[in-house]
Amino acid sequence: MNLQLLTANYPISIDSHNLERDGGSIAYSIISDGRKYFLRIVKPAFSDTAANATHVQAFLQSKGFPVPPIILTNDGKTCVQESNHLYVLYDYIEGEESNPEQDAEKIGALLGQLHSLMKGYSGQLTKRDKHFYIGRYLDILRKKQYPKATEFENYGNTLWDKIKTLPMGYCHGDMYSGNIHKTPAGKLYLLDLDTSCKGFPLYDLALICNKTDYFTYNDSGLEKTRKAFEKMLPEYKKFNPISQAEIDSIYDMIALYHFALQATIIEIHGIDCVDSVFLDNQLDWLYKWQQQSSSAAGILRE
Repeated sequence: MNLQLLTANYPISIDSHNLERDGGSIAYSIISDGRKYFLRIVKPAFSDTAANATHVQAFLQSKGFPVPPIILTNDGKTCVQESNHLYVLYDYIEGEESNPEQDAEKIGALLGQLHSLMKGYSGQLTKRDKHFYIGRYLDILRKKQYPKATEFENYGNTLWDKIKTLPMGYCHGDMYSGNIHKTPAGKLYLLDLDTSCKGFPLYDLALICNKTDYFTYNDSGLEKTRKAFEKMLPEYKKFNPISQAEIDSIYDMIALYHFALQATIIEIHGIDCVDSVFLDNQLDWLYKWQQQSSSAAGILRE
């Protein structure tokens, strides 16, 4: 963390700071003159969308949507750039990570409001297409000369053919429980908009409802996912419409997530962070998911 960069660009004097987490971004809590702030330093892997994300956050803030308020720089900007890193400063919101099982209805309403409000956003959003969701991963597998890359390719092509006509719109892109913050009073706040894009809104619902284990396949994961989705769906629909085709594709979005997330992990940690054994297990996971979700098709029909 560059303390000089902060004090030069923000109206603060740093008394103390503490590392909160280090993942897709590095997060610190900061104390300045008795006031607590939250600092996020966004890593280069998300630099193509992170700057735009601060404008999305400012837009949502102006509409009264619950996001942590951004602290503007001395010259009125929403962030500061240093090399390929972005610094974004917020007011600190006390609380903890949400629990999607306990807070399912509230989360459904939150996402419905989010997707509805963002239809009025006129700023730029990076469009996520087949290459982002699937192609990046296939490129990596070919570069690694993974012998079963063609099987992943065939799976990905089939998957894309099923979902490519689904509605596109605003997508948060990293909608897991840690990015929904719950205050002691029970209010939910949406965090980390760095992966904001024009993609599948359904992807957000799939990620927050996902109750599968990413590494080890468990047959119970699909039923738990279905129950979470059924709890969130009615509240979501109060604020934003969702088609039957989207409802029917909820399981496909989880398969899509495996392609996209694996590509992002490897981009962050390097091409040698996974081996053929791990990739074989991922392919086996997808085949099992394909078989089980095909058998469950239609159970969410209204």
